[in-house]
Amino acid sequence: MSQVVVVTGGAGGIGSAICRALAEDGHSVVVADFNGEGAQALVADIEKDGGQALAVPVDVGDKASVDGMVGAAVDKYGHIDVQLNAAGVIKRCPVLEMPAEEWERVIRVNLTGLFLCSQAAGRHMAERKSGRIINVASGRGVTGQAMGSHYAASKGGVITFTKTLAIELAPYNVTANAIGPGATETDMARAGMSEEQWTRKQATSPLLGGFTQKDEITGLIRYLISDAARYISGQLFLLRTA
Repeated sequence: MSQVVVVTGGAGGIGSAICRALAEDGHSVVVADFNGEGAQALVADIEKDGGQALAVPVDVGDKASVDGMVGAAVDKYGHIDVQLNAAGVIKRCPVLEMPAEEWERVIRVNLTGLFLCSQAAGRHMAERKSGRIINVASGRGVTGQAMGSHYAASKGGVITFTKTLAIELAPYNVTANAIGPGATETDMARAGMSEEQWTRKQATSPLLGGFTQKDEITGLIRYLISDAARYISGQLFLLRTA
């Protein structure tokens, strides 16, 4: 059954793979991203392949912008079935040298932004008594991350927020789950690394079977939005953890 899926960070590495896969399945996809041009380009590709998509520029850390994103999706398609929060940022920095502004930037996008999107979409879903919220966390939210304390803290927050969200939204027939990919080859993951450093990281990765592949992420999401997963909520699905 075709669904309306809003994907934040939809023009990014993981987000774009999700948008393409779900559009191929016949779902209507809202590509929501701070990079409006990137979102438009992805929508053009999806439509060229016969899919249904809408590009919406959004700053997930700004409530008015998030409310506008939800409004644009509802205006276009009438409702939202799935809110998929994949927007995220990171800049590697040791905790003893990290400027407060950099900590706040990562928390604003990765955690506060995810809260605002879940809240806005969740209110819409609660009124309809139906919906799925899927949050992209990270294995680093469980293990911690050297040179990424802000990122790990934000993703740990995503995990516990998702569990609480699932409890609060259960009376409205709305589920909330989190997925925690291991290291995945995206521009964000490779930022600041040379080809040699990236190759060495792959070779020494403790992740089960190597780095997470994008089709593993999209496969899990396909399951979580399916009828088979209608009673699964409050769960964290870790991919390729040691």
